[in-house]
Amino acid sequence: MVRVQNNKIAVRAASAVILSLALVSGGALSAEQQSERFEKAYELTGIKKIRLQNINGSVQLVSWERDYLKVEALKRARGSRAEQVLKETEIRVTKSGETIEIETVLPKQTRLFGIFPVGMGDSGAEVAYDLHVPADVPIDVETVNGRIETARRTGTLSLNTVNGSILVVSHDAPLSVNTVNGSVEVSFVGTLKPAEIETVNGSVTVSCGRESSIRYDLQTVNGKIRSDFAGMTVEGKWGPKEAKGVFNGGRDRLAVETVNGEVRLLFADAAIPKAPPRP
Repeated sequence: MVRVQNNKIAVRAASAVILSLALVSGGALSAEQQSERFEKAYELTGIKKIRLQNINGSVQLVSWERDYLKVEALKRARGSRAEQVLKETEIRVTKSGETIEIETVLPKQTRLFGIFPVGMGDSGAEVAYDLHVPADVPIDVETVNGRIETARRTGTLSLNTVNGSILVVSHDAPLSVNTVNGSVEVSFVGTLKPAEIETVNGSVTVSCGRESSIRYDLQTVNGKIRSDFAGMTVEGKWGPKEAKGVFNGGRDRLAVETVNGEVRLLFADAAIPKAPPRP
């Protein structure tokens, strides 16, 4: 009897170990990331603006000399429902008047009692975009969680994210940049163009040609303000700091605001951010 009982205990223990390994293995498999690529081209005849609305994922704007728009996107999902989430995550491209609208549509979440979301851990999807666009087409980008990068644009830009940094390299047009948690780096080709830049948690660096004509309004709460342009006066030594004034006649307005971070206005050759890779 003792031997039989011991055998039963051994079998149960072995079964428990096997079950545990199976659960761990199953969990590991379910946590594997799955992905799906999207690639399409669109004519730009009659188009004067491109607007992208994303939720989770980085955005890169690539300037090229071809006369059409190419949208490349990588959809990614993780969890036990990853395959289904990818199928239900839609990249919707429509034409509205003179604008091409690109929108990420995520799966709707099931709600318990119509209130509480169910399966949050398994329903998240991420879409990373590469937009290949002629340099002179104006672009408006909005995302929530993701970095935005662009280079060599000559059309106006409006770039907005919540959690992510923003990098603009070799820009030659007016722009508006806004993030909450992330740094901002902007470099202009030649002289500065009108720019409004705002973040909460992050530093802001703007570089432009020495001959720029700037009307500046620079503000930070927890950080320093510094400039390569001579004669700038910073008000406030502890707490909020502000600098307002003009360089070389003040033709183009530069407004920069941050809470936690430095504000830097540099000559173009003093700040060399890394450019996004070429197509």
